[in-house]
Amino acid sequence: MSVVAGAPGTRRAPHPWVFAVLYFPMGLMIGYPSVALGYLASRAGLPVSTSAAIVGMALFAHSFKFLWAPLGDSTLSRKQWYLIAAAVMGVGLFTLTVTPINERSVPLLSVVVLGSNVAASFLAFATEGLMAHNTLPQTRGRAGGWFQSGNQFGQTAGGGLGLWFVKHLPATWMAGAALVAVIFVCALALTQLEEPPRGWSGESVLGRLTESARSLLRLLASRDGRVALFLALLPIGTGAAQYLFGSLGPEFNANADTVSFVLGAGGGVAIVLGCVTGGWLADRTHATRAYAIACATSAAAGALLIVAPRDSLGYAASTLFYTWSLGLCAATLTGMVLAIIGDHAAATKINTFFALNTLGGLAMIRFDGAMHDRYATSGMFAAEALIGFACLALFVAFAGRIRGADRAD
Repeated sequence: MSVVAGAPGTRRAPHPWVFAVLYFPMGLMIGYPSVALGYLASRAGLPVSTSAAIVGMALFAHSFKFLWAPLGDSTLSRKQWYLIAAAVMGVGLFTLTVTPINERSVPLLSVVVLGSNVAASFLAFATEGLMAHNTLPQTRGRAGGWFQSGNQFGQTAGGGLGLWFVKHLPATWMAGAALVAVIFVCALALTQLEEPPRGWSGESVLGRLTESARSLLRLLASRDGRVALFLALLPIGTGAAQYLFGSLGPEFNANADTVSFVLGAGGGVAIVLGCVTGGWLADRTHATRAYAIACATSAAAGALLIVAPRDSLGYAASTLFYTWSLGLCAATLTGMVLAIIGDHAAATKINTFFALNTLGGLAMIRFDGAMHDRYATSGMFAAEALIGFACLALFVAFAGRIRGADRAD
C-alpha cells in the first residue's frame, strides 16, 4: 500500500483489485438478466423480443442514474449505501432465480430487474466515491482499469456463473442463495478502504444536493472539464459493434462454438485485459491523451474487421481485438474522469460523464445497424472507423482551441 497524504492524518491507498471486487456485483446485476434470464426465457419458449425487453430494463436504469447520483453523494455514507444496495440486489437476484419464467411472470421479472439495477446504481455510486478518495493521483488510471474490469467481468463471467448455478444446483433457491453470497463476499472488500469525510457541517439534504450540483458545474466550467466533457460526448470508444457480433458470426462462416467463445469466456478475458492495459496507459500519459489513444485503437480495430478473413479464426481474432480495445476505452475514460473530479460529489461527476458517453454509444448502435442494412458488414465497419477518426480530429482541434483561449486569458 502507498500512503496518501494531503488530508488531516494520512490514508493508505489499497491495491486496486479492491475496486474490481466491489464493482463485480454491478456487472452481475446486468449480466444475470442478459445471460441467464435470456437463455432461460428462450428455453421456456418466450420470444427474443421479450428477453430483450427484460434486459432493457437493466440498461434503462443505468442510462439515467446520473439523475439520482447526487443522493449517493449527499445522504448516507458510501459504505452504508453499498451495504443497503447489496441487500436490495440480493433480494432481487433471489427473486429472479425462484420465479418461474413464463408469459405471466414477465411483468414481475421486468420490475425486479429494474428495481435491482436502480439499487446497483447506488452500489456503483458508493464504489466510485470510495475509489476517488482511496487512490493516489499517479495510480488512478490503474484503479480505473481494475474498476472497469470488475464491471465487465461481472457482465460476462458473472452472468454465466448465475446460469451455471441455476442449471447445476438441486433447487433454484440454492442458486439464488449462492448469488446473494457472492455479493456479500464482494462487500468484504469494504474493510480495505477508508470512508471519505463528508464535510456536511449540518447542512440540509437539499443544501447538500445543491452543493453537489454546483461542484459539477464548476468542474464543467474548467478547462480540463470542458475538454473531458467534449471527448466523452463524442460517439467513439463505445464498442457499439460488439452488440452485433452474434449476428455477424454466419457472415464470417464462424461455427457456433467459436461464436460462443468470443461472446463468453474469451470476450470476458479480452475485455478485462483491455481494462488493465488501459489503466496502465492512463497512469503513463495525460488522461485525455490516453483516452484519445484508446479511441483511436478502437477505430483501428473496427477497420481491421473489414479485412479480416471470413472464417472462424478471422472472426475470433478480429472480434476479440475489438473487445480488448473496448476495455481499453472503458478504463481510460474512467481514468480521465478520476483525474479531474476530486473527492467532492464524486458519484455525481463520474456518472454525468458516463451517461453522456452511454448516449453516444446508443446513437452508434443505431448508426451501425443502419449502415449494416444498407452497406453490409464491411460498409458498417468502414463507416464506424471513419466516424471514429473524424471525431478524434475534431477533438484535437477543440482541445487546442480551448488551451489557446486559456493561455490568452
